[in-house]
Amino acid sequence: MESFIVCAIGLILWSSGGAAAQADGPAVVLNHVFPAGGQAGTQFEVDVAGTGLDGLTILQCSHPGIGFQQIAGNKFRVTIPETVLPGQYDLRTVGQNGLSSPRTFSCGTYAEQMEAEPNDALSAAQRVAAVQTVNGRIAARGDQDHFQFTAQRGERIVIECWAERIDSPLRAVLEVYDSRGRRLRVNRGYFGIDPLIDFVVPKDGDYIVRVFDLVYTGSDDAVYRLEIGNHPRVAFAVPAIVERDKPTTVTLYGWNLNSPTSRENVAGDGSQVSFVAKTRGEWDRRDVEVNIPGDTETSARSLRLRSAQATLGPFAYHLAGSHVPVLLAATDLPVIQECDAKDDNDSRLSVPIPCAISGQLLAGDERDVFAFEAQRGEILWLEGFGERLGSPVDLDLSILSADGETEFARFSDDVRNLGGVRFPSAHLDPAGSWVVPADGRYLILVRNLIGGLDSDPRRVYALTICRQEPGFHVVAIPRAERPESMNVQPGGRTLLDVLAFRQRGMSGSIRVSARNLPPGLECPPIWLGPGVDSAPLVITATRGAAPGVASLDLVAEAPTVDARPVKTGTMVRTGRPNGWGRLTADRPVAISGPPAPLRIIAEGHEPRLHELYGELKVRHAPGGIVDVAVHVERAEADHQAEVKLIGTGLPPMIGNQTVVIPPGQNKGYISFYLPPTLNLGQYSLAIRAETTAPDSLNEGKPKSVAVISNVVSFEVQRPAFVVKIDPYAPKTIRRGEVIQINYTAQRINGFISKIHTELAAPVKVAGIRGRGVTFVGQTDSGTIQIIANDDAKLGQQPFLRLYGIGTVEDQPIYHGSCFLELEVVE
Repeated sequence: MESFIVCAIGLILWSSGGAAAQADGPAVVLNHVFPAGGQAGTQFEVDVAGTGLDGLTILQCSHPGIGFQQIAGNKFRVTIPETVLPGQYDLRTVGQNGLSSPRTFSCGTYAEQMEAEPNDALSAAQRVAAVQTVNGRIAARGDQDHFQFTAQRGERIVIECWAERIDSPLRAVLEVYDSRGRRLRVNRGYFGIDPLIDFVVPKDGDYIVRVFDLVYTGSDDAVYRLEIGNHPRVAFAVPAIVERDKPTTVTLYGWNLNSPTSRENVAGDGSQVSFVAKTRGEWDRRDVEVNIPGDTETSARSLRLRSAQATLGPFAYHLAGSHVPVLLAATDLPVIQECDAKDDNDSRLSVPIPCAISGQLLAGDERDVFAFEAQRGEILWLEGFGERLGSPVDLDLSILSADGETEFARFSDDVRNLGGVRFPSAHLDPAGSWVVPADGRYLILVRNLIGGLDSDPRRVYALTICRQEPGFHVVAIPRAERPESMNVQPGGRTLLDVLAFRQRGMSGSIRVSARNLPPGLECPPIWLGPGVDSAPLVITATRGAAPGVASLDLVAEAPTVDARPVKTGTMVRTGRPNGWGRLTADRPVAISGPPAPLRIIAEGHEPRLHELYGELKVRHAPGGIVDVAVHVERAEADHQAEVKLIGTGLPPMIGNQTVVIPPGQNKGYISFYLPPTLNLGQYSLAIRAETTAPDSLNEGKPKSVAVISNVVSFEVQRPAFVVKIDPYAPKTIRRGEVIQINYTAQRINGFISKIHTELAAPVKVAGIRGRGVTFVGQTDSGTIQIIANDDAKLGQQPFLRLYGIGTVEDQPIYHGSCFLELEVVE
């Protein structure tokens, strides 16, 4: 079981006169940590800055070996043991408001140095070593940083700037100048938008690196890590996809892979090694043996993965002497390496099904063709991996006839964006299913749509082909449209959105649950219904829960798919039109802050009391209504404000509703119609409430608060009938008036018994009466007479409906309803 860290080492206990009681909590955002990393085996200081970082006590890292000691305020001493592998980890602050949003924190092997101003001109360049990591920032518009190093002719110096990959808003540009001020090289983006320069030193002497912002902005958050060195740097690997638990020879591509790894040019056996002159753009290669274990989660902790890589099985390979791990994709399928399969009959590589293919599209117009045998009626799933591997390709897949003349299917970009701007998941990699029309031989054509004139071995890809078997990946992200972590007040709740990336025909319900929860936290299971890609997950802290930090262990499963861990993600920063998100390596949740001033409890299975049948057990079906009873619990019983309710996390087929609980009342209902086309299965939703509560920091004056309910899960079962109202039915009624409503109750799915219908609502409607009608035999239509008394409440009647009860041997079994839009007027 995960340990629970009590407040003594993580959080500040709140006194009765503490900060304001905010049901949704203040935004705790870590804007930057500076420096944004350090060298393994060293101790150094960092500063953190952000919003809501009151009462900081400690920093928390996804690597448990990295230690932190508070010096004063927002300054901490960091200790990185030599055993920590190079890579990127998650760093959060912990204070009286709980956990902050994460920031990437790097661990490297180069000696570290801080930028020192003034260094805004070539003539004022800061002297650094030729093997060095410089921590700097572009603090203002027009800021330029210059660094000077000495190098020898023939050295291969890799100059790399880490900015976006460490969550910085900086759009960095690198330039290299000689001692006479002539620009030799420039790069505006190599790994994504982060630049890298492969610099082969033309002659002995001094050289200057310039760093500046392409879009001419700057701020304290625009931090960067500039790496200058001649140590091994792996860029990519072939094959890019490796079978689990099978030793595989992998060719690493990069720089200085077969060169000395120190400035002194000392070889492993102690002999001197001279530099070998390289041509710019020439790749070093090195073969290594890789054995990926069945569980890759621990290895992937040192990788910073973008949100679009949520469906990847990542593995981090660390080459000895290199300061950056390389990403490999892990698979359970046998892997076949493409052997220059081209578009001609003599070189088409035949592949079995299932398999994974690893290949390269070296030339811009290169096309790889693979042949396979399939039988009529088989459903095949094809998925390409290019952009998600960090490869500069836009893959396109086609299935062709054996002679290549007929195209049966074509697959291109996956444009689904389940996470919106918080967690953009769309990417350029193709995927899809195909039904084989006849027994025979078929071809798969792989090509790169963005091409290019130059040959580029970085254009690696992977292609998986298998028979369609349901699968999925699940990611949980905070609900707020801002960077944040999971914080919950004692007696309060926090909400996550659970995203399901369905694959290979997966359409059924998916269950997500928490394991090994510590005392004080509750997280009931939820369901993503058939075809539903998003659902709410609610974490609740009991009223007596002690402040602390714990790890949230979530697992997803389905009847046809084995249980698998749920990944977590975060929004990196706001302000990008297409969003900016990434995966996180850990899943901490904090209990923090004062007790929640308000809690709402939702109940979706409250029995219905019926005059004829007594207490009815709720059974949900398409063409019915889910009634959710909402109870309001206030810490300040004297403050009785109205409470606005709205559904949240509803399946897309279910329309949302709103309702207001009047002041002085502590219970209300909100109802949702289940359309007749809704698929059968398990579903979950939650209720959001907005109201006011006394503000302890402002003399008890009311302040707005928003809280979330517990999750309501329900099963949608096969319906017996569907109730429909005549579209021409009157929609208004005057006091003292009698109107007629025509409607039908159509029996379906073999149901032939009696249906009792009546006018109903979650609570008794004063002044409105409707005489019930019972359908027997083959009767399926009727008229209900509605009377409005003189004391009928004016206005729209919330959640009024025609309600049907289907009986079997005079026992009420089935339910069906349809909302009746009716307004009482003068």
